Amino acid sequence: MDYQEGTCYGRRSEMMIVFRRLLCAILIFSLLGCGWKVTPPPGYDSNKRENRIADQVFLKVNDSGVFWGGGKLGETVRDTLVENGSFKEVYFPVEPRNPPPLRLMIDAKGNVDEEKGLGTLKAIFIGALFFLPVGIVRFNKDFNLEADVSLYKQNKELHTFKIKSSTEISHTMFSQATQYEPEARRIAFKDLGNKIAAELGKVPLGGD
Repeated sequence: MDYQEGTCYGRRSEMMIVFRRLLCAILIFSLLGCGWKVTPPPGYDSNKRENRIADQVFLKVNDSGVFWGGGKLGETVRDTLVENGSFKEVYFPVEPRNPPPLRLMIDAKGNVDEEKGLGTLKAIFIGALFFLPVGIVRFNKDFNLEADVSLYKQNKELHTFKIKSSTEISHTMFSQATQYEPEARRIAFKDLGNKIAAELGKVPLGGD
């Protein structure tokens, strides 16, 4: 009888050890499951410099079609056009009393592509394995952006063009959107500003 009780006690102890190790493994993988990465659009350069296009420009933006933008498109493009040297001063969002001759118009829209069906299968797979692969399996989404851009000089259209880009986000199951979405927005809009500057650099501004 004592032998049987000792055997049962030993088995329970072994099970408790295995259970604790399993809990530790789940905790470790849960912590690993909070990672994310933002991949910029092709050709992105955060420190890109451009030749001076003009001293001043008034920027007008319609980004109501970019629901993931958080209203930051105009602000980020303004800062980028100044930082990369394209303009000495960019007026946004308020037009000055004595506006400059150049006016830059941006009409943007954007959407998010997510792995809906595949994402559900990944979540089921993670749950079936007691969340052990939570730090390994990645979920992907793309922040797509499309902008119609026009440059005017004293109400005369000088140039109009379209820019498309896509910023990719790869994240694990427990990553918080409040962490990676602001970074994705910043990169997407900074890339837009740099591409606008590169295109405007091709436009001759001399004469009326």
